[in-house]
Parts: sequence; structure tokens; C-alpha cells
Amino acid sequence: MTQEEKDATALTRDRAQDEESDDFSPEAIAARLQRSYLNFRWPLFLLNPEECTRPCLENGWSPLAMVAHVAFWDGFQLQRMQAALNAAGPVPSPPRSNDDRAENEDRSWEEVLAVADEARSNMIEFAASLTAGQIGADYAENGARRPVLKQLLNHMPRHADEHAQDVHSYCFSLQRWGREGVIRFYRRQFDNLLDGITGLSEHDCVSIAVSGRWSVRDVLVHALVWDEYTWAIVRQWPEVDLTVLDPWISADDDAVNERLMAGKADMSMIDLLDRLVTVHRRIANRYRSLSDEQVQKEVAYNQAEKGNLIFLLISMSAHAADHAAEIYAARAQGRLRPLV
Repeated sequence: MTQEEKDATALTRDRAQDEESDDFSPEAIAARLQRSYLNFRWPLFLLNPEECTRPCLENGWSPLAMVAHVAFWDGFQLQRMQAALNAAGPVPSPPRSNDDRAENEDRSWEEVLAVADEARSNMIEFAASLTAGQIGADYAENGARRPVLKQLLNHMPRHADEHAQDVHSYCFSLQRWGREGVIRFYRRQFDNLLDGITGLSEHDCVSIAVSGRWSVRDVLVHALVWDEYTWAIVRQWPEVDLTVLDPWISADDDAVNERLMAGKADMSMIDLLDRLVTVHRRIANRYRSLSDEQVQKEVAYNQAEKGNLIFLLISMSAHAADHAAEIYAARAQGRLRPLV
């Protein structure tokens, strides 16, 4: 099946499933568009330059071609929706096939990423600007009237999600990382986070904001909260009982952070660091005890999240890297000053 046929099949299926989506408010659609794109986009930072242009994905495309594909259809479908909304008539069909565009893509990685980011941002902005009435209305297109905006705004998050599967299958494969490569990356990001506090006074760690209103200590407590979540998953792997995860998944992330971080308010910096190291070591040891088959098994570990153990550990590594970057930025800006 060509990519055109796959996309047409997906859009037909989405039309049939329209009524299953219970929230077609502009805010909810914009959030789905953003969430699906981030799911597609964030693993791409793992790729080295050679991988970006190598046809290493399951469908034979390169990551660059895949990003260009998502960007193209975000832009084209936005034009369709704008034309339908403004009664401007049908938008001409693309002159080239998906495979032809993928094979002949000659832009740089940076250029394609920038185009993709802008295309999805424009679609999110468009969705957020609509009213519920505009989303649900029927529009004339190609001699028929149908809810063009609703159908496409339902389809495009799923389009990104489907291609995220192609990206995830490669980026989080054991063949790509190797058994020890996963743990080396996981350890390196954790060590980098702890190295960020080297030489800092406890006063600075608890009093200077580095992530919004969070201090260094708050960032480390936050990291511990989600490392404990990871441990609660990994210790059960590959059979995960979601009820065990209720403390982390029974509310939105902001509420979880506030509640679980408040529960660690009395921890000293020494106890906090000791707990971080202990949990990290337990996760790594549990990973090493599992077979290749268990590590690669796709497991649901949240109502909306599913992946293999490599995906979980690498995503948690990215979480650590993000917060480490905030600490290092505060040091570079002189807000955190190491003791001499």
C-alpha cells in the first residue's frame, strides 16, 4: 500500500469515527494538534546527522522525508480548511505523490524542521481561532457538502500520531541502541543533572528560582517524583497494573506535581540526593534483569501512553536533560554561583 493509500484509508476511518471524539471545542482540538505533534517531534533530537537523511524508517523513508511529509500535509490541509471556511473553492490536489516527494526531498534538516514547526503552529492557531459552530458546519467542496473542518481537524492529530509510530519504532528500537547503549544514555543524562548542582551552596539551591518559580531543590524533587513513577512502572515490567500508578496518573501533571512535591517538603538535600541515586540505580538494575523480548514489549503505563521500556527510559532521560539545561542556564547567567 502506498503512503497515499494509507493516508486516504486513515482519513476515511477518521470520518467514520468522528462521533467517537467527544470534544470538538477549539481549545480541545488545538491541544490535540499540539500534543500529537510533540509526540512526533521530540524523538527527532536523538538522531545524529547521518540518520536524518538515511532511509532507516520502516516504510523506507528517511526521517527528513517523514518530517517533510508531515509538514506538507499540515500546510495543504490548512489551505483546504481556510478555502472551505472562506468559500474560496477547492484547493488543487498535490501534483506529486508522497513517495515522489520523499524520494526527491533536497532541503536541509534544519529547513525542513523549521517548515514543519511553522506548519503545525499555523494549524494550531487556526483551530484556536474558530468557533464551535464553524468547526461543526458543512462546507461545499468538490461538489458535495460535508463538515470539512471537523473531519480534517479530527484527522490531522491522528496523522501525526501515525507517523510518530514510524519514528518511535526506529528511535526506540533495541537494534538502534543496543542493550548497554540505553543505560549509558540514561545514566549520562542523570549524571548531567546532578553535575549541574556541583559546587552550589544549599542556600542557592533552595532560594534561587531556575525553572519558573522552582528552585534547584524543587527541580530535583520534581525529578524524584517522576523517577519514582518510572520505578513504579519498571518494577512491574512487562505487566503493569495501572492502579499502582494512581498517585501519578489520577490527575493532571500540575496537580500531581503540587501534591507529590509537597509530600517531600521535609526532605533534606542529602536525603533527596540519596533517594534520587537509589531510585535511579534500581531502575537500571531492573532494566538489566529483563530479557530483550521484555524490554521491547509495548506496554500501556498511562491512560494515554504506551511504549516499550526503551521509550520510557529515553523519555525520562529527556525529562532530566530539560531540567539540567535550566540549571546550567542559571549558572551561565550568573544567577547560581558555585562556591570557590
